[in-house]
Amino acid sequence: MKINRILESRLYSTRGDIYKIFEKKVFNSFYLERSIFARKMGKREQYQSRVEHIVFLVSCLEYFLGELFKSSINKKIFDLSKIKKNKGLNKLKFNLDELEEIDKHKIKLSEILTEEMNFQNIKDILLFAELLKVDSIFEKILLKKPTLNLEWLKKEFTKTPKKPLKINEKKLTKFMLKSFLESVATKQKKEDLIKIIGTLHKMISLRHKIVHKAQLVKIENWESIAYTLATTQFAFILNKSYELECKNTTKYESKNK
Repeated sequence: MKINRILESRLYSTRGDIYKIFEKKVFNSFYLERSIFARKMGKREQYQSRVEHIVFLVSCLEYFLGELFKSSINKKIFDLSKIKKNKGLNKLKFNLDELEEIDKHKIKLSEILTEEMNFQNIKDILLFAELLKVDSIFEKILLKKPTLNLEWLKKEFTKTPKKPLKINEKKLTKFMLKSFLESVATKQKKEDLIKIIGTLHKMISLRHKIVHKAQLVKIENWESIAYTLATTQFAFILNKSYELECKNTTKYESKNK
């Protein structure tokens, strides 16, 4: 039993909006990588910045999914029997010492089950997406109209400053990321979700080569952008599915009181 890992993860557990914290972390990493590219630094520096960005992206996604998974179980959003069936959790056994530790630290079922998931494995990621009913909820997400305000960008490019025009790179990077997130709301095909998952699978495999095989990988500019957008869009979709399921669970509980 991974008691120590559970206790350690508590030290880093997020307080506040899980998705907003995830988004901020990704943005900061993406901005650093974009800054190196924008300053036309050498190829070696650019490749290294992208390598570090990809490794961080996978870690951010893994942590976000873990926290969202715990919260989903705590709020009883889905039936645990599906997890038992797919993960073989009926075979879990605890010795007396472990049970005493569980009782002593008041370890929740959600914490135990999260440790049994591997969110760097595409199968477990898809299992979670299935539990959140992403496939059926995806169309509801698509119906949401984009709310992105283009006024800031229009002002930046149309004003006539006395000095040479300098766009705030941080704001522009954030705008870029936000605009692609909002574009999820205007897409009309489930095939887009399949492409996003395919890109994630490739990114996770790439991260494995970098971290565990110490391979020198040359990641091009367009690839870095593609991995960033796939990661943020997938998290965006899962978070929306989570929010909708929370509402459905609350409505169901209210009716049955």
